[in-house]
Amino acid sequence: MFTNFKIDQAATFQGIAFLACQPKTAFKSQVQETTKDGTPKWEIQVVAMFRTAFGQVQNEVLKVGVASLKDPGQGLMPYTPVQLVDFEVGVMEKTKRNPETGEERVIGLQVWYRAAEVRAIAAAGKAAA
Repeated sequence: MFTNFKIDQAATFQGIAFLACQPKTAFKSQVQETTKDGTPKWEIQVVAMFRTAFGQVQNEVLKVGVASLKDPGQGLMPYTPVQLVDFEVGVMEKTKRNPETGEERVIGLQVWYRAAEVRAIAAAGKAAA
C-alpha cells in the first residue's frame, strides 16, 4: 500500500537549493529508467532547510525524481535556490512475507520524492542605485 502527499514548499521549507542532477538508472545497471510512455527519469539532489518543532534549523539532502525528455538540471548551478513544481512525497509500506504461513507483516516504510519540474527562483526587487 502506498500514499502520495502534495508538499507546500513555501510552508514546509525555509529554502531549497539545487545540488546536482543525473539520470536515474535501473538497479545495478547503467541504463536510464523511463516512464511507461518512454520519458527518461532523472534524479535531482537538493538541500532543503526547515525548522524542527523546537525551532532548530535542520538541513537534509533530498533525492527528487523528475521525468523529462531533457536534463531538468541543465543550466542550474549548484546551490541555486529552486522551486520544485508539483512537489510530492510518497510513502509505501515495506513488508516481509512469512514463508510458512504466507502472512505479510510491515517491517518499515519507504519514502520517495518527485516533482514535475525544477525551476530557478529568480531574485526579485529593485536594482541598487
